[in-house]
Amino acid sequence: MRKILIIALCMIYVMGAWAQGEELRNMKVMIGMNNLSYNKPEDKGTLAKVLDAILTGEVSKDQSKYKDAVRAAIVKGLSQSHRIIAIDGHLSKEEAEQPNALYIDGTVSNLSTTSKTDNYEVDGKTRYKTYYKALIGVTLHIKDAKTDEVIGSPSFNLSQWDVSWIETQEGAMMKALEKLSSTITDYCNKWLPLSANVLEGARDKKDKQKEVYIDLGAAEGAYEGLHMGVYTVKTIAGKDAKKQIGRLKIMEVLGDDISLCKVQSGGKDIKAALDAGETLVIQTTD
Repeated sequence: MRKILIIALCMIYVMGAWAQGEELRNMKVMIGMNNLSYNKPEDKGTLAKVLDAILTGEVSKDQSKYKDAVRAAIVKGLSQSHRIIAIDGHLSKEEAEQPNALYIDGTVSNLSTTSKTDNYEVDGKTRYKTYYKALIGVTLHIKDAKTDEVIGSPSFNLSQWDVSWIETQEGAMMKALEKLSSTITDYCNKWLPLSANVLEGARDKKDKQKEVYIDLGAAEGAYEGLHMGVYTVKTIAGKDAKKQIGRLKIMEVLGDDISLCKVQSGGKDIKAALDAGETLVIQTTD
């Protein structure tokens, strides 16, 4: 998982400039899933496969029959994020003209399963059991629908350390596809977070803020349990400098544009900022 996040998160900073420069607050971004090609690896040959099996105890197998399932997992991952409307296919002319419209051309670099066979004793007899892991590597080239400019090319690589051994080949692939979807969702939520402002303090205790109201509600996708960071913002040389001072969790969505949040950390700094009349902004971290 660490490898996936390092590769993907590096791209968020590049793509963030596009998002911040073009978006209205929490505006939905329409993304069409265009072409997804599969670069099938060269066959190692029988001898190489035998040597791999001897050295590692594992046997790898190409799984190109699941390439359509990979496409579906990508679209699912996009669709489950806060601010993306994902379309499986090319955008129409009208859709491509929408603000912030994007499309994706992707490449599958790895789609395989690896297996191992363990032995164990039952009633004095040796039994054998085979287990499987699925490995998936995908790169998504995210492009501006109006200019065809590439604004980011995040890669998602599920290695053997990201998934567990499963008793069936199909089950291993299904687990890996679920992991791919959730990883893409996490990536998109960091790239395109929900933003809001702290309206006012609710409950406090001594010098710490315990609860606050924010101007994010059901209309923009707020839900109970959503986590976010709290930031002070200062303008330096014409640029906004954000500093995180705490964390919030939505306790209750009270309407289309208001929610009640519990202060999870930074209560003292948040109260001091509110008392000083400072503007506090928030961004989702989930």
